Amino acid sequence: MAKMRTIKQAIQTIKEQDPGSCFSEWWLRQLVKSGKLKCHRAGNRYLIDLDSLSQFLENPPITEEVKQPYGTVRRITT
Repeated sequence: MAKMRTIKQAIQTIKEQDPGSCFSEWWLRQLVKSGKLKCHRAGNRYLIDLDSLSQFLENPPITEEVKQPYGTVRRITT
């Protein structure tokens, strides 16, 4: 049976296992809302499977973000 927890409970579980952890509720909520972490909805609550969360933390998806330059270099004519 899956170990389903709310976002607060999932963070508390992580903090119990590693008190020095820097994960926050905001970070986990952003993962859920962006669709990077699978979850189930129960009314207004997001339920997260702790096994899938631990797999996500062990093997995070690698995404390459391309930074756009602020502008282009152009020749100045006098």
